[in-house]
Amino acid sequence: MSDVTIREALPADFDTIIAMWYSIDRHTELPDQPEYLQQFHDFSPDLFLVAEADGRIVGSVIGGWDGWRGHIARLVADPALRRKGVARKLVDEIESRLRGRGARRIYALVDRRSPPAIPFWEAAAYVANDDIVQFSRNVDR
Repeated sequence: MSDVTIREALPADFDTIIAMWYSIDRHTELPDQPEYLQQFHDFSPDLFLVAEADGRIVGSVIGGWDGWRGHIARLVADPALRRKGVARKLVDEIESRLRGRGARRIYALVDRRSPPAIPFWEAAAYVANDDIVQFSRNVDR
């Protein structure tokens, strides 16, 4: 495998990204659609990243910025390449971009039902915050 590079996602990548998201053990009630990725890309293309190796996408991450705090979501690495530094490179880059916007705190949205997620984030020096509960609701447009 060649070196992993990190770059901004492109609309041509969206189907591959969605397929990768569906290939892992993840939990969502709102199905992903290319138009959702396009909407985010139009809003903040510099915070939608992919990892690429040997000419194929092997990971992705989405960063969010609310003007005060940074947020990380949808971190995924190809299961065949886990423990090879793909996710770490994505996190390093998205953190750098969020710090560049002024983030002094970064939250990572992590599903407790994803076995490799908790140890990864702990190794990346993130601490679970049991005092904060996230509530969510799907809304019709």
